[in-house]
Amino acid sequence: MLGKLMKHEWKSTYKVGCMMLFATIVITFFGWMAFQSPMWQNMESGRYRASILDALSIVTIIMYAFMLVGVMYGILIYLGVHFYRTMYTDQGYLTHTLPVTKHQILGSKILVSGLWMLFVTLAIFLSVVILISSLIAAIMPAGYSLSEAWSEIFSTLGVWSDWFKYELDFDIARTLCVLLFCALLSPFTMVTILFGAISVGQFFTKCRVLMAIVCYIGIMIVQSMLSSLLQNVVLWQSSLGSYMDISNVFNTLIGLLMAIGLYVVSWLVISKKLNME
Repeated sequence: MLGKLMKHEWKSTYKVGCMMLFATIVITFFGWMAFQSPMWQNMESGRYRASILDALSIVTIIMYAFMLVGVMYGILIYLGVHFYRTMYTDQGYLTHTLPVTKHQILGSKILVSGLWMLFVTLAIFLSVVILISSLIAAIMPAGYSLSEAWSEIFSTLGVWSDWFKYELDFDIARTLCVLLFCALLSPFTMVTILFGAISVGQFFTKCRVLMAIVCYIGIMIVQSMLSSLLQNVVLWQSSLGSYMDISNVFNTLIGLLMAIGLYVVSWLVISKKLNME
């Protein structure tokens, strides 16, 4: 039954999710166009002269960054609104009359929403890689290919990686593995915390949406404070590498624990305190 619920949830959200992915593609195209300005080639050759086209290029890059942030928060806001509408408004009557458990309802929404957050995060990461490649292609000297430029960059990073590892106990490969694990888990904890904050808002008799927003902001502040506190207590004598790794793990662990607690809150609300508008 969980699979059927996820399939239905996917059908309900795929249009906006695909729209966000398409928006990322369009934004990436404009970012790539920004690096086609002659300014970048002129900067490499030393013949730089400012022009209106160059100003537009810089403005486009700034807008590129803001729009990518907008896509990330846009999909998060949409998923929160979708959860609220299908759980705590008139649309929720059908959801809560289905012959399934509350855990299956919550699980399907968290899994599908987490996957959309993961897809959008991956799309943004690929967009940034493409933009960096565009910058490299724009400023590299004549006669170099993009593959040669990337090969040289990775070679330089390898040298720096060895230096960081032996001098600062900072293993870049290990840190990247930790970051990858955290990045895969983070979208699911993020939406669980968001849904939990929305559920906490249902304890209020008035202004439930506003209170849900206030609760979410408060939860984010508490999470940040707890992460900083634990890092200061445990990591004050750690090396740079240990600090980076344990810091990422702490942030993810605290997010996971808060997600578990807020999942329980969501389950209690839809099981015991359900009061749809």
